[in-house]
Amino acid sequence: MRFIIGGAGSGKSQRCLDELTQAAQAAPAGPPLILLVPEQATFQVEQALLGSGRLKGIIRAQVLSFQRLAWRVSLKAGGLALPPLSDLGKQMVLRALLEKKRDDLRLFHQVADKPGFIERVAGSIRELRSYRQGPESLRRQLSQLEAEGLGETSLGAKLHDLALVMDELRSYIEGRFTDPDEYLTVLAARLEESRLLEGAEVWVDGFNGFTPQELAVLGAVMRSARQVHISLCIPPGQLYKAGGHHSPSDLFHPVLSTYDQLMQLAAESGVAVDPPLYLNEPLRFRGAPELAHVERYLFRQSAPAWPGAPERIALVEAQNRREEVAAAAREILRLVREEGLRFREIAVVARDLEGYGDLAATLFAEHGIPAFIDRRRTVAHHPLVELLRAALEVVVQDWAYGPVFRYLKTDLTGVSRAEIDLLENYVIEHGIRGRAWQQQEPWQYLRRYTLEEDAVPAGPAQQALLDEIHRIRRRATAPLLAFQRRLQRRGRPGPTVREITTYLFQLLDDLKVARQLEAWKAEAEQRGDLETAREHEQVWTRVLELFDQIVEGLGDQVLSPKVYLQVLSAGLDGLKLGLIPPGLDQVIVGTVERSRHAGVRATLILGATEKDFPPQPAEDAIFTDRERERLKQSGLDVGPTSLERLFQEQFLTYVALTRGSDFLWISYPLADESGRAAAPSPVVGRMRRLFPELKPRPAAPPAPDAEAAVAQVATPRQLAAAVARALRRARSGYAVEPHWLDLYQCIVLDPDLHREGAAVLAAVGYEEWLRRRGTPVGRELARLLYGDRLVTSVSRLEAFLSCPFRHFAGYALRLQGRAEFTVSAPEFGLFYHAALSLFVRELERDGLAWDTLTPDEAWRRMDSIIDRLAPRLQSEILLSSPQHRYLLRVIRRTLQSSLDYLSEHVLHGEFRPVAVEVPFGEEMDGLPPVEVDLPGGGRVLLRGRIDRVDALEGRDGRWYVRVIDYKSGRRDLRLGDFYHGLTLQLLLYLMAVVEGGEPLLPGTRVPAGALYLPVYDPVEPVNAPVPPDEVRPLRRKRYQARGLVSDDPAVIQAMDAAGLGLIQAKLKKDGTVYKGAPVASPDQFRQLFAHLRRVVRACGEQILQGEAAIAPYRLGPHTACQYCAYRPVCQFDPAVEPQGYRRLEKMDAPDVWQRVAAAGGEGDV
Repeated sequence: MRFIIGGAGSGKSQRCLDELTQAAQAAPAGPPLILLVPEQATFQVEQALLGSGRLKGIIRAQVLSFQRLAWRVSLKAGGLALPPLSDLGKQMVLRALLEKKRDDLRLFHQVADKPGFIERVAGSIRELRSYRQGPESLRRQLSQLEAEGLGETSLGAKLHDLALVMDELRSYIEGRFTDPDEYLTVLAARLEESRLLEGAEVWVDGFNGFTPQELAVLGAVMRSARQVHISLCIPPGQLYKAGGHHSPSDLFHPVLSTYDQLMQLAAESGVAVDPPLYLNEPLRFRGAPELAHVERYLFRQSAPAWPGAPERIALVEAQNRREEVAAAAREILRLVREEGLRFREIAVVARDLEGYGDLAATLFAEHGIPAFIDRRRTVAHHPLVELLRAALEVVVQDWAYGPVFRYLKTDLTGVSRAEIDLLENYVIEHGIRGRAWQQQEPWQYLRRYTLEEDAVPAGPAQQALLDEIHRIRRRATAPLLAFQRRLQRRGRPGPTVREITTYLFQLLDDLKVARQLEAWKAEAEQRGDLETAREHEQVWTRVLELFDQIVEGLGDQVLSPKVYLQVLSAGLDGLKLGLIPPGLDQVIVGTVERSRHAGVRATLILGATEKDFPPQPAEDAIFTDRERERLKQSGLDVGPTSLERLFQEQFLTYVALTRGSDFLWISYPLADESGRAAAPSPVVGRMRRLFPELKPRPAAPPAPDAEAAVAQVATPRQLAAAVARALRRARSGYAVEPHWLDLYQCIVLDPDLHREGAAVLAAVGYEEWLRRRGTPVGRELARLLYGDRLVTSVSRLEAFLSCPFRHFAGYALRLQGRAEFTVSAPEFGLFYHAALSLFVRELERDGLAWDTLTPDEAWRRMDSIIDRLAPRLQSEILLSSPQHRYLLRVIRRTLQSSLDYLSEHVLHGEFRPVAVEVPFGEEMDGLPPVEVDLPGGGRVLLRGRIDRVDALEGRDGRWYVRVIDYKSGRRDLRLGDFYHGLTLQLLLYLMAVVEGGEPLLPGTRVPAGALYLPVYDPVEPVNAPVPPDEVRPLRRKRYQARGLVSDDPAVIQAMDAAGLGLIQAKLKKDGTVYKGAPVASPDQFRQLFAHLRRVVRACGEQILQGEAAIAPYRLGPHTACQYCAYRPVCQFDPAVEPQGYRRLEKMDAPDVWQRVAAAGGEGDV
């Protein structure tokens, strides 16, 4: 055996390749020449071996990993008769075994169902095998603990459960499979007798340490081969520490420990050790002395400072990871364009790709950088994997909403997304789940917008929708229903694993999944996305292999679909794809220990923070550090502790910093992904001590720096974004440098630049359109949309006056939010209105007066009404679940409390309800519409429905009219809002009855009031217990009717004869009205009505002219955007366009009275 000793960049790997090549050239035929490297490095090393051009082909030379060597030996010596049990197959078998032995487990049964636990158990078993530990050694340790009285501790329970599981696993595998975890053990035992390495020469390269299993194999290699060369990354000047003279904190401690182990192994194997080959010169850094300085002095306690600023090293700090990766992309492009590097000569290294892999893939693609993310890709969310999991969950969870639509949205079911959206909206609206999916008859669920009448048959449009829903449902669920029928076939104890797996494959075949994946693969290849193409290809193969594994492992066992789902999920969760780089000239993005970079000239290290570089290793999920130390002291080595792994991280940091030959870039974010501050890595401090003139530079320069902003531009899309930012700043009042306008012209005129930046330019155009307040749709289009006669509701006018675009979106485009199967505020209001309306109507039907009812009689009637209405709301939603039955109790309690206080208005007042739910507009049995003529000859016809009309016949024979509007909460009538047209409804209702109420109240009608009546169950906050006799007056304030009433003291007296505070207006002892009360004289009511007509006239004229501007109002702190459903459509952004609001003047009641009095009955608003 001979060691090849040298530090990073000294040419160890190249020396191994050169010696192997020379031996192959000298004697093309002969004993094997083997280069043994880590599994993940085999592809790059083979590429380097053949890429030099010195070997036209290879017969003797072989690049192998330990696993591949084991396969070669098994192939020659026998032992491949049984199929291997893959990691995924083992996880699924473990899941089934844990379920089977659940009652015998002491600890694992508590966490066996948690995601990822099976994978951790499999990893622990693999680690124990690699350290040559089996269930026997675990039981010996458990016996020792029990002898010390510690058998019932957590460690004892873990040893017991692991030994039990390993025993069960071994019994299950025996005679059925070969265990890949035992491959190296078998290799060590059979290598010599196989004579595979007889006369061979072996080079071992790329390892920093070996497991006990691998050391046993190396011992057999030493005894079998003619010569073994092992390269180790140890500077020759550090070798004096070998033989146990190094501490765990030494930088090269992991490799020195490996050297000691190999020397001991050679002695035990009777193998002679030749003098080491020392490689003293850092050949890699011949053209970059700064990097040689890093390799030599990085972790030394005393090191000379580098004179001046280093030209080939950069420190970069970014605000966040995204900015950091974007800066790295620009640096890569600079290295390629200005330094002449190839993409394949650039390595991007992160200690953990979890936070950087996806960002690098996205941002590098945006910059046009070909990149390969070197990681095993999880396919847990691939459509095929999601389809399998969701299909089983549909059966197990009885067709719950989530699994059904996860299944449908995989795009593998042959149903288009538009059809799925239509079906999903219908299902969400009506709360469909469970057996409803399995019924043969078409669904007939329809939303009802009134509760007072029995359901009516579907109209033509509704029936067409129901027919379409039925067609989509039958096509979407047919394969899944067939799958369910096969699973639930009667007359047998239950399906076996083999049968369930067969049914799943039949489902995939019914859906023609293989054909769809092939189509996706072809599409990905056509657009040049080779990684995605290979992913679609590999995932199908891996799923079929998974099916084979589960059938071979558990085929004849009877499992319920629920347990089968758990077993299959354990396999699917661990399903990962290992892809090879699809191109030759690519940036490799990887981790320090996984990625093998050959010929790297520039290394970019991302995420150099205190937390992540080096990372703080977490304790193992099974054994804690204390437990590992305890086992090691007892002679049971189960792997390194987190502290030992931390010392290894220091060496990996050294490897990462010395990987590139010409350039080193180190970057770090100042904040993590959650926004918390992140400190730079200690490595950054060491670098600055080595290079005092090395200063961190920002990843992105400050925005006002125009030259630096242009320097950030690396792609046409970024150019367009930079121009857009500059133009936005110009609109905010800042000066614009002329070059931005020149660049804008370049984008507009250059076809290639315009194509790439079109989306950004469109955004600039949108903001300009927004600044101009939008363009009307035009009178002609408005006439097509609305006609010459605008028949509308007051709420529609309020929407227009709130924001013209809100009206356009809701009433012209008819955009609607998704209706959901839930009891929201509108549904509560609908129920309250219907219940109170029926209460009054049934009193009238039965010839009863409200004021003659006792509270108990009134409540019994209301309780009966609630029972009748409850099933009518949204397909019996209030009876559908415990949650909704609780809401029904809330409704019942609210109506009981509200009815009690609403009755006081009848008991202590003279006004009586004369009609409820009074329609006005174009209905035969209602009041006439409110008509307003427009200057251009058009007309506005207002329609609506008034909750309740009360009246009192005066001594003069006139009717004093009061309109009531029920509200699910406390509401005030603010005259300022009315003046601006934001709250027209209440006073419009009063005007409709006063002016057009002849069919209801023949004769003269006088406005007496317009009031909001709250229907709710408020909680009154108090500071101390309240005496029982004070509770009712206190709560009565919460139920006070609020609005505007006549200033006639007799009318006020008629509304609150006992002075209980039923309304806001109060009378003094002398019979006059308190100052500031919300009252109006008959003239003032006429002035309000005249103003209302002016508002309607102006509003109608603008609507018919096609006004649709994005012009939301702002009145004090309130804006039209606060509760607007159309914000995602208009995208009005007050931060971008703070002056875009239509600001309304804040007005108090005196201001309004003054304005309406001055306007009189004429004029415009």
